[in-house]
Amino acid sequence: MHFIIAIDGPSASGKSTVSRKVAESLGYVHVDSGAIYRALTWQIIRDSLAGALPEAIVRHLPSVVMRFFVEEGAIRFAINDVDPGTAIRSLAVQEQVSAVAAIPEVRAWVGERLRSLTTFGDLVVEGRDIGTVVFPEAAFKFYLDADPEERARRRYREQQDLAGDEMNPDEVKRALLRRDACDLARSTAPLAMAPGACRIETTHLAIEDVVAQIVSIVRSSPQHRITKAIERDGFNPFAYHFSRVFFLCYLWVFHRYATHGLEHVPREGGCILVSNHASFLDPIAVCCDIWNRHVYFLARDTLFKQSRFMKWWAIAVGTLPIDRTKGDIRALKGTINLVRQGNMLCLFPEGTRTRNGRLQPVKAGIGFLIEKAGVPVIPAYVSGTFEAFPRDARWIKPRKITTYFGKPVTPADCAVFKGDPERHQKIADLVMARIAALDPAGISI
Repeated sequence: MHFIIAIDGPSASGKSTVSRKVAESLGYVHVDSGAIYRALTWQIIRDSLAGALPEAIVRHLPSVVMRFFVEEGAIRFAINDVDPGTAIRSLAVQEQVSAVAAIPEVRAWVGERLRSLTTFGDLVVEGRDIGTVVFPEAAFKFYLDADPEERARRRYREQQDLAGDEMNPDEVKRALLRRDACDLARSTAPLAMAPGACRIETTHLAIEDVVAQIVSIVRSSPQHRITKAIERDGFNPFAYHFSRVFFLCYLWVFHRYATHGLEHVPREGGCILVSNHASFLDPIAVCCDIWNRHVYFLARDTLFKQSRFMKWWAIAVGTLPIDRTKGDIRALKGTINLVRQGNMLCLFPEGTRTRNGRLQPVKAGIGFLIEKAGVPVIPAYVSGTFEAFPRDARWIKPRKITTYFGKPVTPADCAVFKGDPERHQKIADLVMARIAALDPAGISI
């Protein structure tokens, strides 16, 4: 059984952005039901049926085929084997979609396809009748609303991004109000707040505040379940947990291992751990004391070629290979999707072990990954591993090892660099500064 979070509300109330971020935080799949109505309307316009009688549109429905798939934590689709892209958000589609969506047969057609999406897992579905008609038994229901003036401003900014300076703000407002009137007045599945839904007024709230409210309500409910580790070919949960306990005992016995700041590590939801890298002992020192969830690591693909056992073990514990000799786009996309689906990934931004115990310069690539992932970043500093097992050492010395976790670097912290051509390097530098600040000796840089 899959869980559904239904988020309804009028146009430009913040549903799309909020729903996407809630899905990212909880590891659910995001579904924009309005995009399906707009795509259908776009196809109808292409087929020269704009303004046609409802009967003609209903007869046309069997010729429309939508293929769904998950990409970057959200439902994507092709309609008649074509990706309409941003064209579905044009003003032409906006002016026609209400009339198309008001047709009962169209709503039944879209509703049937929305219900079929439960095969993709737990969903956050946004729309206008999700909690009332499509998923009336949804585990969680929310209704977002905002002042019409504020919603009109939001829609105008959205249209400007698509059409530049060609948009008329008064016309955008009139179109939005016409859409409101149609949604409220239609006889089939009119816009309404579902029984038992939580209403959130978003006029004066930041997106992050709305998301935090919803996520808090969902996580505090006994119905909510924590996202499980992703099962990949060869992944063995027992191997991971056995290895973690084994290495934890080793660290306790030989290195008087301790951790500080574990309360900063989220119990669930997508996040990225970033740590200094001084020794081969760093990965186990970072993850061994995190009991409540699986930690994935990126590792150089040569690790998987050292021996049959090493390859089996790396795959069994969920290590992800990356080719560092070139831009491994496939691996980067995979890691971004991993954290967007609610998992924890650990990275060492320096890329290689330090030779002198101090932090090394970091490249912009880590900033790019962090920006694209859009999840909290937890800085960590591992102390003592350089003294215990530095680069080129043959033996491990019994030195004390301590791991410090700091407060998260949030997507909002990174958003201050939006539009800056150097933003990826600045995000990377911000993260490294947070890591350095955790060094108890204050000499890492």
